[in-house]
Amino acid sequence: MELLYTKPQTKLLRQKIMDEYVVPIVKKVFEKYPQIRSATFTVAQYWDDNANDEVHDFFLFSVLETPDWEAFTKAEQEDRIDSINLPGFGTAGDFGYFYLLDLQWNARNELEKDKDFYRWYGMSEEIPAFAAYAPEGAHQSMDYSEAYNPYAILYRKDNDVEVKIVGKMLRPWLDGIRPERGW
Repeated sequence: MELLYTKPQTKLLRQKIMDEYVVPIVKKVFEKYPQIRSATFTVAQYWDDNANDEVHDFFLFSVLETPDWEAFTKAEQEDRIDSINLPGFGTAGDFGYFYLLDLQWNARNELEKDKDFYRWYGMSEEIPAFAAYAPEGAHQSMDYSEAYNPYAILYRKDNDVEVKIVGKMLRPWLDGIRPERGW
């Protein structure tokens, strides 16, 4: 496997994506919903109409001080709203993870008007930066809780966001990997 970046370069790339993409999205959601106190940023890698090495992102937002991934997993598997992480969000028939996607995408769409906002495409810099943290063998029919791996937890701190990296590198040989296409 051919690497595109060295380990130090890959680490800097991850930090850039965290600073210019993840933190602004979480900050925007925190501004709009004062009751949300934390978020988990997760990554997955699977084919999804574009490429078999596409890296995807997902945010679990929560009113809790730290998001409860197990509660989200249980709610998702039971096709119900996650009343632990997001009590009072969503409606009957509007499963909790769809509402989470709306929070993420609405914030992202608003931020994309800013020319300095990082655009996540999933098939370029995101692959060398995060493929090593994504579970092996995921696919688009899996639940989010199965396909995605938490990388960072973000906390509301006054008017700012505190970031704690919690991700475990599951496939270190992919750290800094050259994407299969487009490079």
